[in-house]
Amino acid sequence: MNAVIKKIDFSSSVPYYAQLKELIKQEITEGVWRSEEQLPSHSELCEMYDVSKSVVRQALKELELEGYIVQRRGKLTEIVDKKITGDILQKLSGTYQNMARLGIHPVTKILLNEVVKAPTSISDRLGLAPGSKVVKLHRLRFIENEPFAFMRSYVPYDLCPKIAEVDLTGKSLLEEIKREYGYEIDSSRRSIEAVLANEDEAKLLEIPVGSALLLYKSVSYISSGRAIGTTKVLFRGDRTKFEVEIGNFKE
Repeated sequence: MNAVIKKIDFSSSVPYYAQLKELIKQEITEGVWRSEEQLPSHSELCEMYDVSKSVVRQALKELELEGYIVQRRGKLTEIVDKKITGDILQKLSGTYQNMARLGIHPVTKILLNEVVKAPTSISDRLGLAPGSKVVKLHRLRFIENEPFAFMRSYVPYDLCPKIAEVDLTGKSLLEEIKREYGYEIDSSRRSIEAVLANEDEAKLLEIPVGSALLLYKSVSYISSGRAIGTTKVLFRGDRTKFEVEIGNFKE
C-alpha cells in the first residue's frame, strides 16, 4: 500500500474514534483498502494512526454497524463489497428492473420532465427528423438515502406523449411506457466507460469532483425498428459494478 494514510487531528473536538471511522471509510471508498480484502490488525491500525486500541475497537464497531466491514473472532477484519452489481449489459431491461431483480428498490427523484426540440445529437441517435419533439427526462436514483445514479433520457414525443405528464417518482420509465402504450424493448445498443465527475455531477451524486464514474449509454428499439428512447446514466464508481456471463451455463 503506497498511499499516504491520513492522520487524526488531535486538536479537534471530534472524538478520535469518529475521526478514525471516517478516515478508514475514506480509504475504503478511495480504494486504498479494497473490497473483500482485509484491514490491518488492531495493533497495526494503532501504530498507523497513533491511537489506542479502544479507539480502534470503537471505530471498527461503528464501521461494522454501517456495513463497511465484518469482524470475526481471531481473524483480520474483512472489508465488505458494498457495490451494487448490475447485469444490464446482457438483459433487455432497464436500471430499475435490474435493481428489482437484486431485491433492491431504489427511490427516484425527478429533476426534469419536459417536451423539447431534440438536439441534433439526440435526433440522430433516435432516428428522428431534425427539430422533432422529444420528452427530456433527468432523474436521480437513491439507495438508502444515498444518490448512486444520475440519468438523462430522451423519448420520442410522437410515440409516447403522455410520458411528459406521468409522475415517474418511484417508477420505471420502461414499465410506464409498456403500461401506457404496450411498447416493449426488442433490441438495444449499450456501452459503458469510465469517466470523471465534473462539478455539477459531483454535487448531484454527493461525491468529490474528479471521482470515478461509470457512464452507461443505451439506445433501445421496439419490434418495428423504431428507437423508443436513449439514456445516459452516470453511476458512482464506488457503489457500482457490472457483470457479464458468457458461455453455456447449466441450471
